[in-house]
Amino acid sequence: MPIERADVGCWVVRGNAGTVAPTSAAWEPTSGTTAAGSTSAPAEPTPRQWCLARTYRSRLVEPGDLIVRYLGGQKAPAIVELGRVTHAVEPAVGDDKPVVRYAAVSLREPVARQVLKDDPVLAGCELIRLGRAANPLHLTPEETLALATHVTADDLDRAGWPSG
Repeated sequence: MPIERADVGCWVVRGNAGTVAPTSAAWEPTSGTTAAGSTSAPAEPTPRQWCLARTYRSRLVEPGDLIVRYLGGQKAPAIVELGRVTHAVEPAVGDDKPVVRYAAVSLREPVARQVLKDDPVLAGCELIRLGRAANPLHLTPEETLALATHVTADDLDRAGWPSG
């Protein structure tokens, strides 16, 4: 069933932890470890890009929209980044796929797939229900608010996301 912009709280781009989309910088955990053992992370969002499928959804993505990156795989599937779309999606040219450009922060504590499955609001989201759907997926406004409860206030602030 087609979605409209009003159905979207945030966009979800996903890939496998073992593979990286051809246009994406590889995801790396936060940059270092302090003497106390906590990780440090850049205060400012970092430019990123990710390939999208050639679907009507790619045309719905607009600058300013919230976005998350989810990395799947067998080891530790999780939402690893939060950010905002920075540019209009570049349309496909030739054999290329459309590309979304966004600025994101790596989460200090990624939100594990199991956390999403255990949350009563997020358990039914596209990310959980649709194992092989094409990018971009979406979270509804209610699901986006539920996701925000699993992210630290500091990470929400660094990503430019509303805190509630």
